[in-house]
Amino acid sequence: MNETSHIPNPWIYRAAVLTTALAILPILLGAMTTTANAGMAFPNWPNSDEYTMFSYPWLGLIQDMGTNKENYDKFLEHGHRLAGVVIGIAAIVLAGLCWTKRTTSTLTLLGTGVLLAVIGQGMIGGFRVLERMPELAMLHGLFASIVFALMATTATVASPRWSSQEAMTSANSVKGAKIASTFLLIYLLVQYALGGIIRHPMTGMRAPIHEHLGLGILSIVVVGIVAFFEFRSNSSWLKRGMGMVLGLIVLQVLIGLITYAMKFGVPSMGIVAVAESAGQVISRTAHMITGVLVIGATAVLTIRTYRVDYVKNYSELAVLSQSID
Repeated sequence: MNETSHIPNPWIYRAAVLTTALAILPILLGAMTTTANAGMAFPNWPNSDEYTMFSYPWLGLIQDMGTNKENYDKFLEHGHRLAGVVIGIAAIVLAGLCWTKRTTSTLTLLGTGVLLAVIGQGMIGGFRVLERMPELAMLHGLFASIVFALMATTATVASPRWSSQEAMTSANSVKGAKIASTFLLIYLLVQYALGGIIRHPMTGMRAPIHEHLGLGILSIVVVGIVAFFEFRSNSSWLKRGMGMVLGLIVLQVLIGLITYAMKFGVPSMGIVAVAESAGQVISRTAHMITGVLVIGATAVLTIRTYRVDYVKNYSELAVLSQSID
């Protein structure tokens, strides 16, 4: 099967987009759980106290969780677990469609990878509770961004635009863009990991606050260099992807500065840090979610860049082969 021109089944594309969108739910609740220090609201897993996943009276916690910190923590943590079940079901449906519908081997591999990644993410979260290890909590948060990026990549590969070659063959060289976008993705993963260490402090380890802040500001320069190469490609597909990354990174830097002010305070501006204040919870949660979106958008941009380069090379080889014949 020629994977450069095969059009994927539209149901796979819809399922991939839905799975990626639904992934925001457990990420949101997970970010709120971490911000509220509610990750150990239950001492056990997969059960919640003496209840199973679906028998726990979750909605009953709403009536007094505003005044009862324990109920608030349990509402967030159990909600996070239920959201994990939702994304697990979506991943099963996506993998099932990739296995049963006529599609490319690449999509079958990606669909399977999404399912295995979701299962792995759930296991990491479970062992984090059972073993009471902050290192696993940090890994759980970092892996969430990787799983989301994999889902977004799968949706991109399953899209009709992935199989449309005409605009790709007319694009300028993207060899520089390939290197630049790959570097940016690795750079952002390192930056995200540093943020994870700050969110999940470990005994004996200094929180890399200044390194995280400095690299965050420097990311604007790095993404500017990447944008130069991507816009040189003259590909509208890559330009749109680059525009999304640019917008998200600028937003992330702005939210990061607000988060720093809310968490550590800025006395010269009259801003005092108040632990678990509404401003701190909102800014920290938004910062984490936007970080996941940035990595997902950068992964999509990178895979698009590689796709354009692959199609161009394939087309050039085909033309060369015809001329020889």
